[in-house]
Amino acid sequence: MANGNVVTTNGNKIMLNRAFKGSPDYLEPSLFKVGTDNTAPTIADTDLGSAVIITGGSTTKSFVVGYPIIDESTLQVTFRCFLASTDANGNSLTEFGIFNNDATKLMYSRAVFTSITKTSDVEVSFVQKDQMV
Repeated sequence: MANGNVVTTNGNKIMLNRAFKGSPDYLEPSLFKVGTDNTAPTIADTDLGSAVIITGGSTTKSFVVGYPIIDESTLQVTFRCFLASTDANGNSLTEFGIFNNDATKLMYSRAVFTSITKTSDVEVSFVQKDQMV
């Protein structure tokens, strides 16, 4: 099984577009997905390998209210995402991705991790911190 996290090429496009265009073409990242694929993440990824339904027939869910948090002193952004006891049950989760909410959603980043068996007895918080260097 692969582990790791990357900001994708589309993620870099979102950042550049939003930073340098007076009227950006892309919305900011505000959604996440989870899935069951364990293929190593690459910068060319455009979606999860195998996204699962989180809730209400949707594969996406919004970030926790108040996130992302941007810390300009450390040049760091913190994303927080939460799967409640009713979300994504019956899956062995191995991947996580952050997306914007454009009509065609762009994946900002993708992570692959050791499997988490999601049941109604399990709630999961995902915290991702990205720092500009």
